[in-house]
Amino acid sequence: MSERHDVLIVGGGLVGASLAIALDRLGLDVGLLEASPAGELPTVFDQRNLSFAAATVNALTALGVMQKLAMAPGPIRRIHVSRAGDFGRVQLDAADYDRPWFGQVVVARDFGQALEARLQELPRLHRYRPMRFLGLGEVIDGHRQVRVADEGGERVLQARLVVGADGTASGVREALGIEVDRHDFLQTLFVARVRSQRAPDGSAWERFTDTGPTALLPRGDRHFGCVHGVARDQAEAVMALDDAAWLQRLQNALGWRAGRLLESGPRSAYPLIQVLARALAGQRTVLLGNAAQTIHPLGAQGFNLGLRDALTLAELLEDAGGDAGSDGLLQAYVARREEDRRQTVAFSGGLARLTSNPAP
Repeated sequence: MSERHDVLIVGGGLVGASLAIALDRLGLDVGLLEASPAGELPTVFDQRNLSFAAATVNALTALGVMQKLAMAPGPIRRIHVSRAGDFGRVQLDAADYDRPWFGQVVVARDFGQALEARLQELPRLHRYRPMRFLGLGEVIDGHRQVRVADEGGERVLQARLVVGADGTASGVREALGIEVDRHDFLQTLFVARVRSQRAPDGSAWERFTDTGPTALLPRGDRHFGCVHGVARDQAEAVMALDDAAWLQRLQNALGWRAGRLLESGPRSAYPLIQVLARALAGQRTVLLGNAAQTIHPLGAQGFNLGLRDALTLAELLEDAGGDAGSDGLLQAYVARREEDRRQTVAFSGGLARLTSNPAP
């Protein structure tokens, strides 16, 4: 059995789902390959906090996604940055820049539910779930062959353009034979929901210490999203702390800037690595989001960058009007994304190295 599409998106996470929504108005035949079965969100939609830049909020509003959020996002109106051992600090207020906020904080799980609600409104979208990507075949009659499998066995799908939006360990990237540049920051990032005696008022607090960064981001549910970075060799001990010791560790790192920390939700831990694909495209195939570049989360640029990947591709597909996977379109995509990608990767990596080194 073989099925043909103009565009086949491999990966139904943040970037893949956003691209599927962006392509709906173009009238293309789009398939979305998802590893999770119907009724289950991909594991990427957990309790992590996503910080959306203003342009991202505007784009997601235009796509009809922000309106689907069950919980209002938490606006970041003020940013307070300090470093342990230094007297100086940086304070930014959006009002000083004639802006209502610098960004908005959304819980990844809530965002996943909003994306799912929006995807269900797209009757033309062909969703394959659960479906595993097995590999890429040759190009026949202008269509890339894609080997997949579900509970019924293996099958072949075809598409003029295959989009690899399947994350850091991208199978599409591997199938293309694209090598990566990998950097391990030797840090682990802990994420949790915390409650303070002071309800969020739009302030984000960032504190840098010799052991790693700690931040509190204002959520929309009267809690803060906490991010706490530690050296990799400390991660097991930090995960083993009881809630009281964990909260005290955060309090020691942050001081009393956000008041007394009273309660913490479950902790999740993520190793911090940077993975950069050495190429973004192959024959009738392109990489987006974390499949193209997984960057340090400090600076909160990862999804914002991935969404710009998706929006750029959607714009080029709209302008192309013909062959969705032509060499010219893919060359234009790579050229359009090169500078933004380079600058964002440099910013995030530089910030990570700066904040992980002790102050002189």
